Order: sequence, then structure tokens, then C-alpha cells
Amino acid sequence: MADLGVYFRREDYAPFWLRVVIDIVDGATFGIWCIAVGALAFAINASPRTGLNAAVLLWVVSAFLYFVILKRSSFRTLGYRICEVKVVALDGGVPSYGSLFLRVMFSIFSPLNWLDLIWLSSDPHRQALRDKFANTYVVKTKAQAVGGGRVILRPYEILFFNFLFREVEKSPAPK
Repeated sequence: MADLGVYFRREDYAPFWLRVVIDIVDGATFGIWCIAVGALAFAINASPRTGLNAAVLLWVVSAFLYFVILKRSSFRTLGYRICEVKVVALDGGVPSYGSLFLRVMFSIFSPLNWLDLIWLSSDPHRQALRDKFANTYVVKTKAQAVGGGRVILRPYEILFFNFLFREVEKSPAPK
């Protein structure tokens, strides 16, 4: 049996400027947290090298807790709460830890970061490239799916690279 997914009204997907605000709020929140944790790690440890190692370890753990665990929870990150959005899987449910981890890794290490959010302006489901890779949508908190369909593989060419992304095929309109 084929995978089934859902889709939402275009207005229910988080638009470009809202996603920019989310990234700024979450980036600033996490940045402030990292400064505080780093200062604490250096204050507690006598050796600068040990302090740096402790700070980096705490930053990595904090990033996972904030951008994966908290984002998946019903509480969500500060940026998601302020902008009243949530991240959902293609089936409309809660995304897996793996897909959220992939989203974070794409945000940090992708050479396409500058293209990531710009992409969603022309995408029918307003998915950024990190959402395409992770099979997620960012929708308004109260959004309800308006339809469903098969999950298909759709080819894309981005900067001379070929990708196959999973997308929900909209059901044909009734006649």
C-alpha cells in the first residue's frame, strides 16, 4: 500500500516573512543561551581547554534539546510559540526525531542556506529546502488538513544537483 499524506490550505502554511521571524527569534534565543552556558562552563573549569570542551558539549546537547526535542513537543520553541506555528510530518502527525534532526543539520551545514527560505515562496506547500529533505511542513497551530493523497517522489534540479523529494499528490478535483 502506498504512503498517504495530507495537505493544507496555502494560507495555513507559514509564509516567508514569518519563517524569517521564527529563525531570528530561535537563533537569538539559542545564541543567548549559548553565551550563558559558555560563560558558566569557563567559570567552573580552571583550564581554558576544559572549559571550551565543556561549552561545546553543552552547546551540542542544548541544540538537540531545543531544535529537536522541544520543537517536537507540544510546547515548541519560542519562535514557533510567538508565531503560532508548528512543524508536522507529511501525514499531518508529529514528525520523527530523525526528520527534525535532519532539519537542524540541513540548517547548520547546508551549502544552500541562502536558498533555503527563498525556496518556499514558490513552493505550493511553502516548504523550505530543509522541509523537503525532512518531509515536514510548517503550518499554523490551528491549521487543519483539507485533503490527502498519495506520497510520491518528485524530481527537482537545484544548482545542477538532482534530488527526489517526497511530496503529497493532491487528489483531483471532483467533477
